[in-house]
Amino acid sequence: MFTFTLFLSVWARILLPLLYPEASAAAISVARTDLNSPTENSTSETVIWSTDRRLSWDDFKGLPDDTNPHHALTAANLAVNAGCKNNQYTYKVKCVFLPQQSWSKKKSSDKLLAHEQLHFDLTEVHARQLRHDLQTISCSNLKAKLGLMVNEAFKRWKAEQDLFDQASKHGLDKDEQQAWAASIAARLKKLEAYQ
Repeated sequence: MFTFTLFLSVWARILLPLLYPEASAAAISVARTDLNSPTENSTSETVIWSTDRRLSWDDFKGLPDDTNPHHALTAANLAVNAGCKNNQYTYKVKCVFLPQQSWSKKKSSDKLLAHEQLHFDLTEVHARQLRHDLQTISCSNLKAKLGLMVNEAFKRWKAEQDLFDQASKHGLDKDEQQAWAASIAARLKKLEAYQ
């Protein structure tokens, strides 16, 4: 099972030139998660997606929800930070796993862990696609395009996570799970330039 945490704090800095004269007025922070300080919905502990670092059951530190019929829950996020400073557009997208919000009732199952890893890998696919898409933005069109682009990316990501769970029957359909694993691996390879 997968849940996404969307820290969507669209902050159009209308007063930015007054507060920071060196910054352009066209600055927005969308779906921004400050990974160095906790928010009310998260802690500062995160796992950034990496090809060298796979999830382990030790990463799932949240308390299981006994009312939830599923055996595990992966909480992940696309942390997006974009803006313009001195008429220079920059952006950063991180795929993060949130240990304190992720849990498992069955930490002995390698099959279940593989399913949860695929949720995290699928989040990285969407992070890479968003990094690709954000290249089309500039300081001149930031306000008009950024919010819409990020909102659409989050919709596609959430919809595909739900589709993955439905199609694989939450990892119980071995053949479907393998097909998704191959597809996700191929998509990560195709978008490797946006890692």
